[in-house]
Amino acid sequence: MNETAMDTLRIRLVRSFHLPAERIFDAWLDPDALSRWMFGPDVRDERIVHLRNDPQIGGTFSFRVERGAMQIEHAGTYTAIERPRWLAFTWGACAVGDAADASSLVEVEIESRSDGCDLTLIHTMSTTWADHAARTEQGWRHMLEMMASALQPSDRVYGNLIAGDTIRFERLLPGPIERVWAYLTESDKRALWLAEGPMALDTGGDIALHFHNADLSQNDDRAPEKYRDYENCGSVFGRITRCEPPYRLSYTWTDLPGDIDSEDSEVDFELAIEGDRVRLVLIHRRLHAHELLSVAGGWHTHLGILEDHLHGRKARPFWRTHTALESEYESRLTTQLDPPCDSG
Repeated sequence: MNETAMDTLRIRLVRSFHLPAERIFDAWLDPDALSRWMFGPDVRDERIVHLRNDPQIGGTFSFRVERGAMQIEHAGTYTAIERPRWLAFTWGACAVGDAADASSLVEVEIESRSDGCDLTLIHTMSTTWADHAARTEQGWRHMLEMMASALQPSDRVYGNLIAGDTIRFERLLPGPIERVWAYLTESDKRALWLAEGPMALDTGGDIALHFHNADLSQNDDRAPEKYRDYENCGSVFGRITRCEPPYRLSYTWTDLPGDIDSEDSEVDFELAIEGDRVRLVLIHRRLHAHELLSVAGGWHTHLGILEDHLHGRKARPFWRTHTALESEYESRLTTQLDPPCDSG
């Protein structure tokens, strides 16, 4: 909705989220989150050059993207930061090298509800920009929808139990399929999101995965106490049970080298081409009950980091993400293992 008063024009949008106000607020200040809903190839046809900010009152930000042959700079200054309910900043955009007009003001108000929060965005600008008002409103509306999509993943993004000992994940990734296959099978690329180690790509071939989770991202938290011994080490061993490049890869999974048998759990990757994207389905079978929670949070976090690399984004923090997801999976898996009784 647009409102005009004197020599200013106000754009006002309201969006509800089924997420805590703190999470929505933080998404405005975290460059990793901004790369998934405000800027970047997931949002529009552009490449991120840099996302830099100093989130304090009087601090500035510089968000630069490349669209075609042109680089666009979005810059401003934070004028109010009151987590989690209020954020305000000046806003200007121009081609790199031109002088930015940062006279417009963006205000974000977040009101908590019992089941989430309501966000109100007001963008106040000079009436000299009236011809751009409709496009600006459309842009903010699109970005708020992208925020909802990025922060409120659908059930299909979560791993789901398809049997009491089996969990399934699905992702739609940027192609080509050969590139995704390389990230599954080549040690140097696999080390960026999962684990490094040799993999003999033949049925019956041995594999070794050496995990260094603390090295997968920067500015991460320490591992929770129960995982402290595995914070930046740990290995898994197995044997390839199926290898059909670049579509199918399966292998057994055990933490005991030299003790590989058919009773070990098994990981199965299946890739399928969908236009310029690749659908990845990951199924981990024959898991023990005590493994389900850590495996669910682990695969979800690792797959998220794989997505970040394939999209050219900065990798999300492993342990911080894993800790939050494990808490969510504790509730989700309990519900899936113990569905509510039929009252009929």
